[in-house]
Amino acid sequence: MKAAVVSDVHSNLEALNVVIKDIKKRRIKKILCLGDLVGYGANPNECVDLCLKESDHIVAGNHDWAALGKTDINTFNPVAAEAILWTQKQLTDGSIKRLSTLPLTESVGDIFLVHASPKEPEMWHYLFRLEEFKKHFQYFEKEVCFIGHSHMPGAAFQDANGYTDFIRDNPFPLIDGRRYIINVGSVGQPRDLDPRACYAIYDGNARSIEFIRLDYNIPRAQQKVLDAGLPEALADRLLVGR
Repeated sequence: MKAAVVSDVHSNLEALNVVIKDIKKRRIKKILCLGDLVGYGANPNECVDLCLKESDHIVAGNHDWAALGKTDINTFNPVAAEAILWTQKQLTDGSIKRLSTLPLTESVGDIFLVHASPKEPEMWHYLFRLEEFKKHFQYFEKEVCFIGHSHMPGAAFQDANGYTDFIRDNPFPLIDGRRYIINVGSVGQPRDLDPRACYAIYDGNARSIEFIRLDYNIPRAQQKVLDAGLPEALADRLLVGR
């Protein structure tokens, strides 16, 4: 199987359109989505529609749950909470119904999909440090677990002896006897100081993973945020990728 893996769209239609176009240009027929379709950006309904139309499998993210009232926004920072309150007012009945059907996890072949972490997916744990990655390998059985949530692309492997380390190459091979947790980064709001949209390509036949970065119309996305009356900080961060 060959698939594009996308996450953390966050209502950024400009970034999502560019990513979908690139996936189709590469003739990749399967798209796996790790959630957070909404939040932060100005086009929640359009992004829900497009993700549901183009993706073969989608799991829910914490902002999706928050928009449905299933996650307490008191745990969010004030800017994120304000964006959720705005999003709740914008979502159509159709978007709400679609978001409410999304599972927290899904397995596709040798792949496990979850927005935040294999352990307690409903608690939205962040994985940053190697020790955090290491303890989560026991909570899934597939060869590869794809995650998002932190908006930071990266990957870690664990071998049969329990040795765990980060992978710094791009692209990189999938090696027999190893298992992987791969953060595919963010389509709509990267936070690794690279403002370009990010997604990953899983190639089960070639046994490889590749991270893809794409330019998109950031000024247009920023202006939409401002025109919607969303916090200015949400527009500013798009330009710097943080």
